[in-house]
Amino acid sequence: NGVVLVLLTALGLSLLGSLGGLLVASSLLLATDHVRTRLLPWLVSYAVGALLGVALLALLPEALGTLSPSAVFATLLAGILIFFVLERLVLLRHCHTEECHVHAAAGPLVLMGDAFHNFIDGAIIATAVMTSVPLGINTAIAVAAHEIPQEVGDIAILLAAGYSRRQALILN
Repeated sequence: NGVVLVLLTALGLSLLGSLGGLLVASSLLLATDHVRTRLLPWLVSYAVGALLGVALLALLPEALGTLSPSAVFATLLAGILIFFVLERLVLLRHCHTEECHVHAAAGPLVLMGDAFHNFIDGAIIATAVMTSVPLGINTAIAVAAHEIPQEVGDIAILLAAGYSRRQALILN
């Protein structure tokens, strides 16, 4: 019975963490098309900046405290190169026009990446809950906080890829 309660707590906190960020980000869908079109480039930039900030200002220093600098920077370089090659293979080019076939290709990639990301977030919350429920609650709050810029970016990318507001919300 105790294990079931812990697992239900982990599941509930995982849903809370993911839905918290999505609910805040979905407020973008309430804006008119004109406002949303003007905000999208700014919101995508915000999401990219927030995620790069976390990676470079929080994760990188923590990794340097645990691993050797050569291992950290070799991994960083490998990650940049792998994702550069992946982007080139999938998107082939980048454009900033309304009539661009590349934008449509970004939608499925965002959805697949977000599904994997949410799975990892759930596993992290479940692990934290199994350690202690207060740690699980704190972890769920942290996940909800970091989901906000990520979900804003996802919705912005889905809208730019041609998805309707409803499709972007449901798929996200």
